[in-house]
Amino acid sequence: MEWLELAVDVDREAVEATSELFAQYGYNQGVVIEETIIPQPDEDYIVDPDAPVQVRTYIVADETAEDTRQRLAEALWHLGHLRQVGELRATRLKEEDWANAWKAHYHVTRVGRRMVIKPSWIDYTPEPGDQVIELDPGMAFGTGTHPTTRLCLRAIEDYATPDRRRVLDLGTGSGILAIGVARQLPAAQIWALDNDPVAVEVSAANVAANGLQGRITVAAGSLRPGIAPDIHFELIVANILARVIIDLAGALAGALVPGGVAITSGIIDERGAEVDAALRKAGLTILETRQEGDWLAIIAQRPA
Repeated sequence: MEWLELAVDVDREAVEATSELFAQYGYNQGVVIEETIIPQPDEDYIVDPDAPVQVRTYIVADETAEDTRQRLAEALWHLGHLRQVGELRATRLKEEDWANAWKAHYHVTRVGRRMVIKPSWIDYTPEPGDQVIELDPGMAFGTGTHPTTRLCLRAIEDYATPDRRRVLDLGTGSGILAIGVARQLPAAQIWALDNDPVAVEVSAANVAANGLQGRITVAAGSLRPGIAPDIHFELIVANILARVIIDLAGALAGALVPGGVAITSGIIDERGAEVDAALRKAGLTILETRQEGDWLAIIAQRPA
């Protein structure tokens, strides 16, 4: 299969709107948000706050691809009257080329106090206390380099306490957060759900690569507003778009046990108040809001 990569550089204030626009056209609503990073010593890095953000999506390069590209370009032209939006770029890629193109820019990354994200193709000797997440994101759009993923992993270190025995990773992508929870909570049972069949496949492969098949159940699916789940959770991690969190706020609250905690992220700061209000309206108590750059993680709890 051949793919068409559609990419645009935008200012930070345009990232949320551009991401939602790309999700309307991209394959299985997949969107990649890539910020410019500045390498630091010890294999760390910081985000360049002044550089544009690149937003990408992928469509199948079939007979409808050109029409899709044109419609997306027109929508970006209108958005460009409100925000700084660059020209839409289109690159044709074979599947194997896409799968390997980003690897040159992906390195071992330490997140929080103990978690280390290790690409599957890189050798790494863990330090004492490291909780290593071995990852090959493939086409699931989850490398661990985005601020929202880092916010979630750091929150997992604080909120994935031993009393949280059942955990849901909603919109699991590459499975990185589910694996992070498993490293933090050796006794927990974890469910990793995603609507994208590619993400389900990639996440399952990463779970197997980390030897966690018996503890993480990967499946296609999501929560649904107004529908009570069969399983209730002590912890839910949802690193998804702000509009999806708003739509699912009631379902998130209903899926938590009393005292359960939801870590929500994927939230651009200008939408933070809306997400906060939706979670409160659903009956949750906001414990704290964390921020990295323009991105937020809002941690909420169902009252006991």
